[in-house]
Amino acid sequence: MSSSKFSVSWWNQRWQDGDSGWRMAEAGETLPFDKNLAAVAEILKEDPLKENGHAFVPLCGDSKVVPYLAMKGMKVTCVEGSELALKGLREVISKIPEEAQKRITIVEGNLFKAELPAESVDFIYDTGSLVAIDPSMREEYFNVIQKVSKPGAKCFLEVIYRASDITEGPPHHITLDMVKELYQGWSVGMEENAVEKAKQELADGLPYGFPIMGMKRL
Repeated sequence: MSSSKFSVSWWNQRWQDGDSGWRMAEAGETLPFDKNLAAVAEILKEDPLKENGHAFVPLCGDSKVVPYLAMKGMKVTCVEGSELALKGLREVISKIPEEAQKRITIVEGNLFKAELPAESVDFIYDTGSLVAIDPSMREEYFNVIQKVSKPGAKCFLEVIYRASDITEGPPHHITLDMVKELYQGWSVGMEENAVEKAKQELADGLPYGFPIMGMKRL
């Protein structure tokens, strides 16, 4: 990427240092994926997953959502540049049946330089991705999403809410209006009372709030 702060080597160092707070949502015994998909379904008023569809997970880290989506019967393409993250990802993938493993394609390297299939994706799962990149590269990020997604594609997007220091990051504070401005040609909705829930998460001691958005390419 254009800034050393956001380079693959910089993120690799964070993995080596154990500075990976974005993983805390998957640290417990109960994973958040069913709840997150239900939230998107409520926002969009339709099931976000397509039977035998194709899912895309940008900057996936070692997220268990990759095998989760494969176990749902979806083909999954995920992109990650950190070698440590990829090692962890392969470990979690190895625990699911081989048939589901075969539905997963891991693309190693820089998201913005990766060769990705055009207009092939039905669903994007974005948690810790848009909020992680240099804000100056958001338009380039959107171009990647736009390139891979089919018309009618749906997206789960979890953003970051900060009560103060909103220019700090990563992860970066992102509002509904900012997403609407970026995602031209998409309908964008937010979980009901999302900001209030985010403020409560802060009050409960979490470092950020985590508003959920559901989107659909028109």
